[in-house]
Amino acid sequence: MTSPNDFDGRSSGTRPSSFDDWLQAFKEQATFFTGVKFDTGVPRWPLADVLPVLPFIGAAVGLAAGLVFAIVRGVSGPGWLAGVLAVVAAVLITRALHEDGLADTADGLGPHALEPARRLEIMRDSRNGTFGVLALALSVLIKVACLAQFSGSTGLVVLIGAHALSRATLAYPLLAFSPVHADGLGAQAGKPTDNDVWLTLAIGAALAFILLVGKGFFVAILAPAISIFAAWFASRWIAERIGGYTGDTLGAVQQKAEIAFLVVAALLVHH
Repeated sequence: MTSPNDFDGRSSGTRPSSFDDWLQAFKEQATFFTGVKFDTGVPRWPLADVLPVLPFIGAAVGLAAGLVFAIVRGVSGPGWLAGVLAVVAAVLITRALHEDGLADTADGLGPHALEPARRLEIMRDSRNGTFGVLALALSVLIKVACLAQFSGSTGLVVLIGAHALSRATLAYPLLAFSPVHADGLGAQAGKPTDNDVWLTLAIGAALAFILLVGKGFFVAILAPAISIFAAWFASRWIAERIGGYTGDTLGAVQQKAEIAFLVVAALLVHH
C-alpha cells in the first residue's frame, strides 16, 4: 500500500488553492484512509496540509455505514443486527485501519510499569495480545449496543456525525505532539498550522451539529463536545506514556472519539 503522505514535495507547506486541488487532496487521503482507490498519481500533499478533508472522508464512511443500518432497519431488521452490519461495513470500507491502531495501542499501553521503548516495541508487533483483543471486542460491543436502539433515520445521521467528527479530532495530536518514530506514518503526516486544526475541528463539529440538531439541541452540542474532549484526553494520556504519537495511536484516538460520540447519542436520543 502506498501512503498518500509519501508525497512528491511539490506542494509541501502549502494548502490546495482551488476546488480541483482540494478534490485531488480528498482523493489522495481517501485512498489511504479507505479501501476506495482513486487514480491520483503521485501524491502532492502531506496530511497536515489538507486536514480539512478529514471530516468529509469520515462523513462518507459514516454515510455508507449509515445506509446499511437504515436499510436493515427499514426491512424490519432488529437493531442489534443493523448495528453489527453497520460496524462491519465501516470496517470493510476502512480496512480496519483505525481498529488496528486501537488494538496495537491497547497492547502497548495496557501493561503496567513498562518503559516507553518497550511499549513502542510491543505496538510495532503485528500480533494482537490480550489487551488488543479486549479493546477490539469491547469497542464493537459498545458501538452495536449504542446503535441498536436507533431507528433507521436516526442511526444514519448519528453514524455520519460520529465518523465525521472522530476523523476531525485527528488534527489535535498532530499539532500538540511530535511523532515518536522518524520513519513512521505519523511522521509523514507533517505538522499542521493552528488555523488548519481549528478549521478541521470546526467543520467536523458543524457537520455533527447540523445532523443531530433535529434530534435535540442539547445532544447536538454535547455529543461533539464530549467526542472532542475524549480525543484531547486520549491524546495527552498517550503522549505522557510514549512521548508523542504514532500512526497506531492516531487510530486509537479516532476510535475513542467515535465511541464517545455514539455513547452520548445513545444516552440522549431515544429513537
